[in-house]
Amino acid sequence: MTEGSLMDEESVVEVIEKVKKSVVNINTLRVFHDFFYQVVPVKGMGSGFIFDERGYILTNNHVIEKAERIVVTLTDGRVLEGKLVGTCRSSDSAIIKIDGDNLTTAELGDSDKLRVGQRVFAIGNPLGLTGGPTVTSGVISALNRTIHSEEGVFRSLVQTDAAINPGNSGGPLIDTEGKVVAINTAIIPFAQGIGFAIPINAAKECSKDITTHGVLM
Repeated sequence: MTEGSLMDEESVVEVIEKVKKSVVNINTLRVFHDFFYQVVPVKGMGSGFIFDERGYILTNNHVIEKAERIVVTLTDGRVLEGKLVGTCRSSDSAIIKIDGDNLTTAELGDSDKLRVGQRVFAIGNPLGLTGGPTVTSGVISALNRTIHSEEGVFRSLVQTDAAINPGNSGGPLIDTEGKVVAINTAIIPFAQGIGFAIPINAAKECSKDITTHGVLM
């Protein structure tokens, strides 16, 4: 390995370490009724990332949808109550807010500049494992993909071969500069090396409306 490649790898690792501090673990509690109309609590999990020092967090709508309670765990171990601010179901995006200080934020990039073959990293909390966020690497495999899921039809998605496991949903997909270019959102069951993410520009539009007007869409 050449000196230049070593320096490149070190800079990327430093960038990832910084972004990881903005990534949070999201635990939810939903309440359903069974066949006998008894209350059945169901726990869920996912990821998200702080993008505004006021405590605003971007995640997936399906991570927090119908949640009675949202609990956010930061990488420094703090556990805070999360409040749903608003959602954009069409882009599977949602914003929750926490009250905390000394919050590390992630920088949002420009998904319109993404290119197939570009190196990216997916960060999240797969399977609810303890010990902090997990990082997987890959490339942009394709752009403008359309997938059908239980939540609906999602268009203009980013396809990547970076591993996205259960619990990673809502976490950031970043470029080598540490900018968030998409939000990890779905995988095709039983497929290998095929993951999808919401372009960050679509989430930006959603977050602007919600944080400015408190819009619920």
